[in-house]
Amino acid sequence: MTLDVNSLATMGAVMRTGSFAAAARELGYTPSAVSQQMSALERSLGIRLFDREPRRVTPTEAAHYVQERSEQVIDLLGQLEVDLARLGAGETGRLRVGTFDSAGGPIMGQAIARFLVRRREVQITLDEGEPYELFPRVSDGGLDLALGFQYDLVPRKFPDNLRLSEVMTEDLYVVAHRKHRLAGRPSVRLEELHGETWVAHREETPSHHCLQELCARSGFRPEIAFRSNNLGTVKGIVAAGLAVAMIPQLSYRPDEDDVVALPIAETMPRRQIVAATRADDANPLTAAFLGAMRRVALP
Repeated sequence: MTLDVNSLATMGAVMRTGSFAAAARELGYTPSAVSQQMSALERSLGIRLFDREPRRVTPTEAAHYVQERSEQVIDLLGQLEVDLARLGAGETGRLRVGTFDSAGGPIMGQAIARFLVRRREVQITLDEGEPYELFPRVSDGGLDLALGFQYDLVPRKFPDNLRLSEVMTEDLYVVAHRKHRLAGRPSVRLEELHGETWVAHREETPSHHCLQELCARSGFRPEIAFRSNNLGTVKGIVAAGLAVAMIPQLSYRPDEDDVVALPIAETMPRRQIVAATRADDANPLTAAFLGAMRRVALP
C-alpha cells in the first residue's frame, strides 16, 4: 500500500464539495483526473471510498475514517515544512558548542546572549576543555563548534576535516608580583628572567610549548615549579610572589591586586583565538553563532 498525500488532499476536496466535478474546479484539475486519482487511491487502500451516482458521490464510512486520519497527517506535514523552513533560516534547532576556560566569560557567555536575542527556540549546550580535547569532538560530530587557540611559536596539529576561523588575536604578557625586582622598569629583556621560578600550564598544552620556545630563543630554559591549566590558580601563585608566568591578554586585568605585567623589550608572540567547525557542516546556526562571537570579540 502506497499513500499519496496529493490524493488524500483531493479526497478531502471531493468530500467537501460532494462531486468530482466540483472538486476539480476547486483544485484546477479535470473531473477525469480527480476520478482517476480516487480510483487509484481505492485500489491502493483496498477499500471503496465513494458510492458513485450520476451527479454526485457519497463518501463511505471508510472515507470518513481515512479523511479524519489523513487531516492529521497533512497538518503534521504542513508543520514539518514550516519547521524545516525555520531550521534552514537558523531560527530553531540545536547547537552544541565548546570553549576554553578564559574565553567562557569574555567571549562565549556574551556571544550566547547576543545569539539568542532573536533565536529563543534554539537549544544551546556548552562544554569546556582545552582545544586538544574539544577540536577532535568537532571533527567526529560530537560538537558543532569549539572555541580554541593557537600560538605563533607552536605548529598547529588539528584534524584535517576542520575549518578554523579567526575570532580575534591577543597579546601575551609576562606577569609578576607587583614587588618583583623588575616591576616598574620601562622595559625588561626576557633573558633577565633567567633563574626565575615559573608557573605554567601542563606539558601537553600549546602554552607550555610556547613558553619553552620563547625562553629558548633568549638562551635559557624556564625553571617551572608549578603547573596548572586553571588561570585563576596561575595568577594566584603569581600574586603570592611565588613565581612569574606568561598569560594571554584575555586573562590579564591591570587592576588586579599584586599582579603586574612586565614590559618585555622583545616582540612577544601572540595567540590567535579560533573557532573550529567541520568543513562539511550544514547547520545554519553554526555560521550565525560564529558571527555573534566575532561581534563580541571585535566590537
